[in-house]
Amino acid sequence: MTRARASRILFGIALSAALLYLVFRNVSLAQLLSHLGRTRWQWLALSAALNLAMVGARGVRWGLFFHPAAPASWPLVSATAIGFMGNNLLPLRAGELLRAYLAARSTGLSFWTALATLAVERVLDAFSILLILGGVVVVVKVPLWLKTGALTLLALDLLAMGMLILLAREWGPLNRWITRIPRLGASVRRWLALFAIGLRSLRAGPHLGPLLAWTVLIWVVGAGAVWAALRSIGLALPASASLTVLAFTGIAVSLPSAPGYVGTVQFFIVQALAIYAVTGAEAVSFSLLFHAAGFIPLTLLGWAFLLAQGVSLRKATEQAQAEAHRG
Repeated sequence: MTRARASRILFGIALSAALLYLVFRNVSLAQLLSHLGRTRWQWLALSAALNLAMVGARGVRWGLFFHPAAPASWPLVSATAIGFMGNNLLPLRAGELLRAYLAARSTGLSFWTALATLAVERVLDAFSILLILGGVVVVVKVPLWLKTGALTLLALDLLAMGMLILLAREWGPLNRWITRIPRLGASVRRWLALFAIGLRSLRAGPHLGPLLAWTVLIWVVGAGAVWAALRSIGLALPASASLTVLAFTGIAVSLPSAPGYVGTVQFFIVQALAIYAVTGAEAVSFSLLFHAAGFIPLTLLGWAFLLAQGVSLRKATEQAQAEAHRG
């Protein structure tokens, strides 16, 4: 393991530990157990089922990024589930490499083509999260700093998406500016060549409608999972609360953290619920239940798919990393 990789892992663990401290420092164990003891498990089971459905929808949508030659959906659903499991158990979001490797292994796709489509998927998801958050801060009364920050990030994300599309299409002025920086230019051009593969799916065509429809469905199902988890702990909050928690969770999983996003998820969910005057042990207990409703079933599902493919997690991870280094 390189020193840079070890440093990134340690930083993620340290950040998770610090955020967990902030979450639990003013919450007594007795209060926490009292709230957890009142859990309505049927609603939490529904939340878990919706989380599984969201992974299935992501796998189906992933195929649309390979326009015009979309592979069969089932291998992509399997690879997606295993990738989520990998992110839950491995550091540095290694599940993304694992997901690309297993998709290529199952479908005959190029590893780098699969990885390129995942990069575009991440950009689309980031835009969706910021769009949800931007809508929430306009409708819901939130602190001025949050409203300003969310709308600023949304504007920057729109600008970044526009620039990436222009760069990937080799728009003259931007391309000439990049070539003036030799080292950066070569690296950027290499990644843009890959990024352009994924961008084909965002061009006009009969596939674009289904791609956007599946994207909306993914976030609706995700909001439903939050809503069911809120019901499991007896919280009757407006519909905007589900979207707020979903957007804040999306931000949490994008930050460096320990495997499974431990700490970051709890901290950002607690911040989201504070907007709706839900604080203390009640907010913390919800953050634990909602995290568990995603972590446990997705990890088990991914593990089952991995066993079905007859490969160990360690071996698959090593092979995925080897593919990445060969690039």
